[in-house]
Formats: sequence, C-alpha cells, structure tokens
Amino acid sequence: MTSQSSAFGTSTNQTQPRTAPNRRMHALAAVGFTALLVAGCSPASADNTEPKPDAPASDVQKTDAPAAEKSAYVSQPYDPALLEAAYPSDGHHKSWIPILDGYDELLKNHQDILDRDMEIVVEINGGSAKNPEQRERALDDQYEDMSMTMGEGMGQNLGKIYMDGRKNGDLPKIDALLTKGDARAAGEGASSNPAKEHWKEQAPRPYVAHPDAIDYFDREGGDAHDSRGGAYPSGHTSEAYWQGVIMATLLPELSNGILARVSEAGNNRIVMGAHYPTDVIGGRMSGTSLAANRWADEEFHVLFDGAREELVGYLESECGDTLEACIEADTPFMTDDEANKVYLDRMTYGFKQIGEAGQPLVVPEKAGSLLLTSHPDLTDEQRLQVLELTAIDSGYPLDKQGEGGGWQRLNLMAAMDADVEIDGSGNVQLAK
Repeated sequence: MTSQSSAFGTSTNQTQPRTAPNRRMHALAAVGFTALLVAGCSPASADNTEPKPDAPASDVQKTDAPAAEKSAYVSQPYDPALLEAAYPSDGHHKSWIPILDGYDELLKNHQDILDRDMEIVVEINGGSAKNPEQRERALDDQYEDMSMTMGEGMGQNLGKIYMDGRKNGDLPKIDALLTKGDARAAGEGASSNPAKEHWKEQAPRPYVAHPDAIDYFDREGGDAHDSRGGAYPSGHTSEAYWQGVIMATLLPELSNGILARVSEAGNNRIVMGAHYPTDVIGGRMSGTSLAANRWADEEFHVLFDGAREELVGYLESECGDTLEACIEADTPFMTDDEANKVYLDRMTYGFKQIGEAGQPLVVPEKAGSLLLTSHPDLTDEQRLQVLELTAIDSGYPLDKQGEGGGWQRLNLMAAMDADVEIDGSGNVQLAK
C-alpha cells in the first residue's frame, strides 16, 4: 500500500555500504545480535523453529509449497523475569518539558508561526476531503495500535506478514515490547499528558480553538474530536515515534519505509484536524527521545535482542527466504528518495526559520544509541558525528539550545541511511 503524500510530505577510509544485504549484516553484528549471526538468520537453524502444531495458516502459507515442506517459526514469550525487571532507563522521562519548551518562544514572540500553524491544519485537513483513502488511514492511526499500522512501512508482502503475525499472536516479544497501552519499551513516564497539561491553556486543539475551520470526519460512534485536553505535544505522534523508531532500529534494513510510515502517522493527526504541525513536531521529538533512552540502556538490550531474533525469524519463515531476498522481491512502501523527502518535509512543515541559521548542533548524547544497529562499526563519538552531519539547519520552530535541546534537528532517517567514510583522524565524513 502506498503512502498518501501531503504538501509536506572503523577503519581509515572505510565506506559503510547501504545496500540491504550489507546493512543487514551490519545490524546482525551489533549490540547483542550475535546469536542471529551465528545462526545465519535461517529459520531452520534457530532453536525455536519446530513446526507449530495448531498454528493458523496465513495467506502466505497457502502458496506453492505444501504445508508439510514449510518450516514454521515459533517464538516463545519473554521470560517474565525480563519484563518485570527494573532497568536503568525506567521512568527516565518523568516530564518532557525540557525537550519541548521551545514552544514558549513561539507563545512569547511568534504569533505569526502560530497563525501559520492553523493555516496548515486547514490546508491538510480540508484538502484530505478529496482523498478518502488518506482519511481512512488517518482513522486507522486514530483508533488502532500504531505498532501494527507501521507494518505497512515494511513493504507490501513483509508488511502483511508482520501485521498478520501480530494479529495471530505469533510475535509475543514484539507484542510485549511495543503494544499500545501495555508496552515494556514505554514504561513509566512515556505519557505526554504532563506536557499537555503544562501548555493546556495556551495550546487548545484546532477543533476547540477554531471549530468552524475544521472539516470533521470520523467512524460511526467515534470520539476523535471529543478531547478537550491540550494539543501540544501530540500524544499519538509521540507514541508512533517511540514505537516506530524502536521498530526501525530493530529492522534497520527497512528503516526508511518504517520511518516514512511513522511520519505519516504524525501527519494524520493534522489530517484529522486534531493537532497542529508544531504538536506533531513536538511528538516526534519526545517519542524519538524515549526510544533513544531505551537504546542507551545496555541492560535493556536483552529485550531488543529477543525481539530482533523473533522478528527476523518470523519474517524469513513466512516469506520463505532470507530477509534480504524477501526485501529485494517485495514492493516497498516508498522508494528511498520518496521516503527521505517526505520525512524531511514533515520535520519543519515548511515553517520559516525564526532563529539564527548555521548554528552548531550539540547532539543529545543518548541519541547516538539510535545508530547502534545501522552503524555498529562506528564508535559512540562517530555516531554522534553522523547525527550532526545529517541534521537539519538551526532556527526552525521548537529548535532550542541548552538542556533538552537538539532533538528538533535530528534527521534520523538520513542518519540511519547515511553512507559514511572515516578519515585518517577517525572523524566521520558523508560519502559522496
């Protein structure tokens, strides 16, 4: 299924390839994915690939190969002790305020940006009336678990396999890690409600502040426009980003499509007339920060390792080939160029720069952990350099310096996708 576009839609001189097979092997070598590397990521070589006696047949299983010849990947849930354990990253974000308080600058000095914020809502929400499919997808993201809907970003076939597997209960580790409302990856402090409450009076939702400007649509019995809570930041967007960024880092071979679909989930909050672009940008910042907080916690990697093994094993088993071969044969969610463009456009929504351009970026230290699987051969410092080199310019709304700053400028898709070279001094350069 294709995305609905809006107007915004370590050795010296070593080049890190970006092709699917090589990126896959990079990922397997990183952060505890060694078990998969030894097993070769083959369903037949894993310990838990005995046929599942009563497994429901998926659409993929009803193809050429007789059922008796197919090897079904069977995953076991996490050991409850792993889920119940306390991790250093638990409860890290008691409040998102330091990350998001660049909004105060808009409230104080930039009514023009806030006015443009509403104009963009009218453009996107009203324009979607001509695109029923876009509205249906926005309703999917409104009501469904976005850790499911983001599966579309994996591609036409692999996405269906993933979503069917989630529906059938065949991916218990992914369920435990990412399921809406009960996700171990979220943990205490993931809610955006403290921030919403903080800015509630200054940031009413578009349909509250400008009820006559919104083109309303909903499902029968729906409550998409009932909330009277604050608009900033978008909670749906924050959730989509921590779910989607974690999924992209578990599956870096498909990170472009996954992150493009996640950015669509954020944009769909504007399609619904429920949020402003600045709310969506704030949600991207907070959700990405939460995912980085988990990846920076080495103890939490035991959960990521299990989820990666389960995800790759299941996709390969149901597809019937290696992951890279399945990707090569699939229809992607978007081309890489399309995905990078739409992701970049939705980082700023076309807002003008209100701060000084060309300022250096101090990358949040934990953000480097988000490149552990896409760039495992780099050092921690080099990963921060990649994020700096691929970041957008300074001065756009919500960009800020100091405590909590830096998150607005991080172009995670470009960073994960970057081809890099290491010069003689050990510094990163983007490959030409």
